[in-house]
Amino acid sequence: MIKKDIKEKDNIKKKLNNEINNDFCCENIHIKNLNKDLVNLKKKIKNKNIKIIKLKSKIKYLKKKIIDKELRFNASIDNLRKSNEININKIYKYSLEKFSKDLINILDNLESAIKISKNDKVNYLINYKGIKLTLKNFISILDKFGIKKLCNDIDKFDPNYHQAMSIVYTYNKKEDNKIIEILQHGYIIHDRLLRPTMVKVLKYKKNNNKK
Repeated sequence: MIKKDIKEKDNIKKKLNNEINNDFCCENIHIKNLNKDLVNLKKKIKNKNIKIIKLKSKIKYLKKKIIDKELRFNASIDNLRKSNEININKIYKYSLEKFSKDLINILDNLESAIKISKNDKVNYLINYKGIKLTLKNFISILDKFGIKKLCNDIDKFDPNYHQAMSIVYTYNKKEDNKIIEILQHGYIIHDRLLRPTMVKVLKYKKNNNKK
């Protein structure tokens, strides 16, 4: 009877050990699976973090690109506005250029008539004073529109403002490019040349006969 009880106890003990071992084995497998899942989860999180970093970098790049485009757009608008202002000012200042050229021809005729009138003793007072008054009015009108006669005090030829219509040669080097006569007056409109002054100018010529 005692032997039977001992045997039964051994069986129960063995059974319990087997169950414990099975449970421990299962738990180990479960822990391994959990560890594996944890590793996979960490890997996924890492990949997600990498994607987030890339997206943040892309957003930062796009924001910078948008700001650059806005700055360029604003600069283009500002340059266009300034360019339009300059063009409008030019149109306003020089819109009468063609009219001015025609008007200058009238001035030339009036000035010629004054010269002729000086030699006409009979009609001197009538013609000369009347034409001179008309010329004065014309000059006043031109001045209102920024049209002015070029300064006649310059005695040296300047290709920017003068046009040589006749050349007289001189052997004096100091007289080279000296203006000796104004054939037709030049005019400017604001800061732009409307017509050059037509002049007779001296040109230095070396005297080959001089020893």
